[in-house]
Amino acid sequence: MSVSSENPQPTLMLIDGHSLAFRSYFAFTKGADGGLRTSTGIPTSVCYGFLKSMLDMMEAEKPDYAAVAFDLEQPTFRHQLDDTYKDGRPETPEEFLEDVHNLKELLQAFNLPVLTAPGFEADDVIGTLATQARVAGYRVKILSGDQDLFQLIDADEQISVLHLGSIFAKGVRQSMAREFKTAEVKEKLGILPAQVVDYKALCGDASDNIPGVKGIGAKTAVKLLSEYASLDAIYASLETLKGATQKRLEADRENAFHSQHLARIVLDVPLTADLADCKLEGFDAERVGAALKRLEFTYFLNRLDQLQTALGGEASGVSGSESTTDSAAPAVAEDIFEDADLAFFSAEETDQAQFQPIEAPQIQPQIIQTQAQLAALVKQLQTHTNAESPVAWDTETTAIEPRDAELVGIGCCWGPALSDLAYIPTGHSQGEQLSVTEVLTALRPVLESDRYPKVLQNAKFDRLVLRCQGIELRGVVFDTMLASYICNPESAHNLSELGLKHLNLLSQSYSDLVPKGKSIADLDIPTVARYCGTDVYTTYHLVPILRQALAAVPELWQLFSSVEVPLEPVLAEMEYQGIRIDQAYLHKFSQQLEKTSKRLKPKPTPPPVKLLTWDRPSS
Repeated sequence: MSVSSENPQPTLMLIDGHSLAFRSYFAFTKGADGGLRTSTGIPTSVCYGFLKSMLDMMEAEKPDYAAVAFDLEQPTFRHQLDDTYKDGRPETPEEFLEDVHNLKELLQAFNLPVLTAPGFEADDVIGTLATQARVAGYRVKILSGDQDLFQLIDADEQISVLHLGSIFAKGVRQSMAREFKTAEVKEKLGILPAQVVDYKALCGDASDNIPGVKGIGAKTAVKLLSEYASLDAIYASLETLKGATQKRLEADRENAFHSQHLARIVLDVPLTADLADCKLEGFDAERVGAALKRLEFTYFLNRLDQLQTALGGEASGVSGSESTTDSAAPAVAEDIFEDADLAFFSAEETDQAQFQPIEAPQIQPQIIQTQAQLAALVKQLQTHTNAESPVAWDTETTAIEPRDAELVGIGCCWGPALSDLAYIPTGHSQGEQLSVTEVLTALRPVLESDRYPKVLQNAKFDRLVLRCQGIELRGVVFDTMLASYICNPESAHNLSELGLKHLNLLSQSYSDLVPKGKSIADLDIPTVARYCGTDVYTTYHLVPILRQALAAVPELWQLFSSVEVPLEPVLAEMEYQGIRIDQAYLHKFSQQLEKTSKRLKPKPTPPPVKLLTWDRPSS
């Protein structure tokens, strides 16, 4: 179907079904109540959140056409190209699958097309339909929380992305999506929409396990694309590049183009539906009312006219509660959204829903317990010399005062994968482990060298711990705690808060990990390996995010790189050496100050002389 010159340009809204479904699921299911359910136990977190968010955006954007795209469970062509594609993702919960099944039935009741394509992802379905609609003269708006879809934004801006901010973001209201066109993508990522695929080809994507070029981070990728425009042009000009960047690109050429292929959205997926099927024409109120009643959604039953109008139908003037028998909706669902504009779950809404953040990923730390394993680790660490992706380090100790602390273990993370990290136990009360002397002797060439860039969370503490063990730490190029403080002095800067805010991860607190009256040395090695491993994994992944935030304000980056980072080892050394006080000199100096003070003290001014007159009495 094409647009005639007599009709105004219609708008097609394409909804990334899994993106919005997962968003709704995690907004509710980690709460104390375990998510929303009917009185009979049917999970409804996905259905409720999805429907509420979709309705709000439909009312705001007023599309003429709409469709929802979902992934299928079976593998796609990308999995056939790379059997590690999207490896490391946790298994989908059964209740999520049940909730999504109910959601699809509900969407069909609303006469909204639910589109899938065997062998392809929802992004490919969206890309294909968006391209067809643009060619036919439609205005296309894509609702998603996935930045991959930025690549679909065209130069004429007939396609835009309504991007959902993180539901875990603090301090910023996320109640409506932000529309991204070319300028917004450039502002956020530093590249053009047409460069998004090549950007991911260079720096990879940990969430999809797309490798990219090893050692090339986001900053370098943006710089290369700004200068050469495309991946093909970068490799065509490889001889003009110099240093480590050239070597990394040359060594990982195959991975770069492989990653490009994985990241590119397919635009010609064979679809059974066409644009005409996406026309919004309202729905059968009785069918929808029955579906809402089954899910005990009194909130929406009372708003059937509002839903009908948003989906292209005509309001009947009769509320759903009048046309159906009364049903008690889940109290938590009714209370959360009743009187507020709460689409897409801002931080305040999340708190109302008693939301708890996603847990840390299932990391796979290597536990180093033999000399051979330690030697192999040192060899691995010595290959990491790129300051843009420094190795993250952390120490576990028995005390928070470095001089009193015994070293229990050391953790490090050198890459984005769940297995790119290690824990070296040295002071546990039980379990196979190397001595502190053996470990520090082996690590000394790495820890004491500027050649191997490092990042730590509160580097001063770990520096002092190692200093007390005879190691002079060098090569620290980033401190996530300092970076967070400079970006926002008023916010919290502990690792749990930073992981939650920027990565949607929650690290286990020390108080929850270690029983009262015990120390971390009393815990078994695998438990501490997971704890320390999560900390270094979080620290490693915070670097590009915080670096980008600092770089956005040159003055802040200058303060961080030229003042705070160089000052940290100076302050640490001052704490280690201490300050010697010459009491005799200070006593003598105090006496001198007292004499000087008395000499300089102004003399009191005498009171003015009062002139008295006396009249002699007459005789």
